[in-house]
Amino acid sequence: MFAKRPRDRCQPAYPRAVTAPALPPDEPTPLDRPGRPPGPGRRPLRVGMVVISEYESDPRVRRQAEALAARGDEVTVLALDAPGRPMVERLDGVRVVHLPIRKYRGSSARAYLSLYGGFGARAAAWLSRRPRAFDVLQAHSMPEALVFACAVQRLFGVPLLLDVHDLTSRLFASKFAGRPGLMAAVRLSERLAMRFATEVLTVHEPYAELMRERTRRPVTVVMNCPDERVFAPRDEPRTWDPDGEVVFSYHGLIAPRQGLASVVRALAALREELPGARLQVRGSGDGLDDLRAQVAELGLAGSVDLPERLYPVNEIVSELERVHIGLVPSVLDPWTDDVLPTKLLEYATLGIPVITFRNRVIEQYFPPDAVYYVDPASPQNLRAAMRELARDPARAADQAKRAGEVMRRLRWSQQKLTYFEVIDRLAAGRRAHLARRRGPMGTRGRPGG
Repeated sequence: MFAKRPRDRCQPAYPRAVTAPALPPDEPTPLDRPGRPPGPGRRPLRVGMVVISEYESDPRVRRQAEALAARGDEVTVLALDAPGRPMVERLDGVRVVHLPIRKYRGSSARAYLSLYGGFGARAAAWLSRRPRAFDVLQAHSMPEALVFACAVQRLFGVPLLLDVHDLTSRLFASKFAGRPGLMAAVRLSERLAMRFATEVLTVHEPYAELMRERTRRPVTVVMNCPDERVFAPRDEPRTWDPDGEVVFSYHGLIAPRQGLASVVRALAALREELPGARLQVRGSGDGLDDLRAQVAELGLAGSVDLPERLYPVNEIVSELERVHIGLVPSVLDPWTDDVLPTKLLEYATLGIPVITFRNRVIEQYFPPDAVYYVDPASPQNLRAAMRELARDPARAADQAKRAGEVMRRLRWSQQKLTYFEVIDRLAAGRRAHLARRRGPMGTRGRPGG
């Protein structure tokens, strides 16, 4: 295994978690005092979120929740169980409630439906005991049907924001294409969920165009741009000696469609020419065991650093400090055809040159001189691209600078303003609705106050 660097070179961007007291079922407010007072003339909003993921390692949910908390809002997130963490805790001003359901990644449709249904039922039960606790509720896909866990709040007039990270139908089409009945049910649930929500949020314009065809609800784009507080750009791209150690990187979901098997085969061939080539992998998923077996079979255990645990977002940044070249080697399928990988945006923000597969969404944002495209991301094409960039650090640095220019137009500090507008618009609509119900005298059903 290649040498580890000291861990104190990059301070964590998020403070240590503290345990928050549990609330009684009838408690009307989801938080105790917020971490920062609201701006002048604005009371803090009470925002609830539900997401079927591990909150600590979900960058989109954390960015949004922490941005709201930083401006003084009270945020509660219902998320999956996190081994070793308390059931209720506070992370960077956000109250996180871990429901006792674990993540599933695999090839069983029944297991996915069990995960979605089990979490949705528990979230609905938790929320139904607090019908007036929130000004706005946000459900994060997948699945889109998670928005129905907020049905009780909807009856009480609470606006619902459906945030579509990825379409469930795309995931199921890549895994269960031979089951037309299941696919029809998933597509129907998507359409119904979008109609049930008050507004829809998504990650890029091609997705938004697709959703506008399916719903008359307003659809807004808030991109998955890295938070500059956490993913601080390097002053200069990191250089290296082509005859020395060159570290390639992958982080994120570990699954067959992500192309890591091709990367490992490419690395095995590349090391015949560049014996200093290494691979660092961080993430989790159902493909990790097979990847570990492949690494051992090819005799690469000393050259491939595989994850032994789940890494929170801030630790991923520390792990990327030693990386020279980032890899986004996905296989094109219904799932990856229209994605804009978050890891690509993170590499580009940090000034790490990237080798990536090509789809129409990536091409829309990144010109050919900003990334190294491989069509397709086969072992042979990956090997050639890895060799070319490893042998030419100057070209890699120029490419990284161009990608950094792209990301200067795609900053979270700007994207979050659009997100705030959506949240504030929904909250204002609820206040107007309540004011109409109370009537001009301030109470419902009788004059006076």
